[in-house]
Amino acid sequence: MSKPTNLKPSGCSPQASSCIIWQGSDIDCLTICKGDSIDDVIHQLGCLVCTIKDQLDVDTYDFECFNLNACDIPHTFRELMQFLMDIVCQVQQAYLTGDAGADPSSFSIPNVTVASCFQGTLGTSALITDYIVEIANKVCQQEITIQNQQIAIAQLIARVEVLES
Repeated sequence: MSKPTNLKPSGCSPQASSCIIWQGSDIDCLTICKGDSIDDVIHQLGCLVCTIKDQLDVDTYDFECFNLNACDIPHTFRELMQFLMDIVCQVQQAYLTGDAGADPSSFSIPNVTVASCFQGTLGTSALITDYIVEIANKVCQQEITIQNQQIAIAQLIARVEVLES
């Protein structure tokens, strides 16, 4: 059974989180500034996590051009990345071996419909290879953001624990 989150630890006096101030350095990419309340900091981090979650939602991608049945459509972002990597490998293998039924120099890489969160850089459709590179770059950016958020959250927890004691 999990411990209720609203219990105060023994020896601690209750403190409203809106009264606790972020004393760390400014984090520009998260718009967190020294002097912000912990409420504001946690809200900002929560909004960013929701944005990341929305951007990685596989249900927003259009798989029509692949002629997949419902069971073959990726359901998680990890499955989507593997699906795209498998296609790139197939395209590369066909290109290198000429197994595409045509001269490798005439082999064309398919265009795909681009999800709305990528349309700013790629437009509404793009070569699948360009799309995969863009997705990989965004995943790397998100990984860095998540790592920074984890560090910021750990620092916040440590500061709150100090204030509570």
